[in-house]
Amino acid sequence: MRVRHLVSEKKELTKDSGWQINDLTPRHAPLFPKTTPIRSGWKWRSANVTGTNGEYILLVKCNPRRDNWQAILMKLILNDTMSASAVGRFEHHGSHPGLHIHTDCQRSGIEPGTPSLDDLLRIPNVASNHRRANAWTENGFWEAAKRFFRVKDKTGSLL
Repeated sequence: MRVRHLVSEKKELTKDSGWQINDLTPRHAPLFPKTTPIRSGWKWRSANVTGTNGEYILLVKCNPRRDNWQAILMKLILNDTMSASAVGRFEHHGSHPGLHIHTDCQRSGIEPGTPSLDDLLRIPNVASNHRRANAWTENGFWEAAKRFFRVKDKTGSLL
């Protein structure tokens, strides 16, 4: 399965953690084997998502004061131990231009653990002219991430 197929398939949100400021546990982000400390203005939100190609977790982390926004779509790998693979990262940072995604289009999107986050291509390229002024809010970025990863909410509408 190609990464673009995993991203573009329609998915349905089945469970949502809501916004959290406590430490991020592997239950909400199985890509990370240990609990990740959340400090200094960071917030996160995790959702279980189902698609025709399997189960996913959509994780959004943000720090509005630092203008730092990140969403990671993780494909769950169900075997002896639950692990996950990063399909792609949808991001915006105030420190450099534009909304962008990081992914590796040459692999299948199935590469368990944190190595799946390494050496990912940035699309569009940092040198591309794509600066857009975004005044993100937590919920605004959450909705944009759901739209990008084709996740529909419980009412059935594709956001």
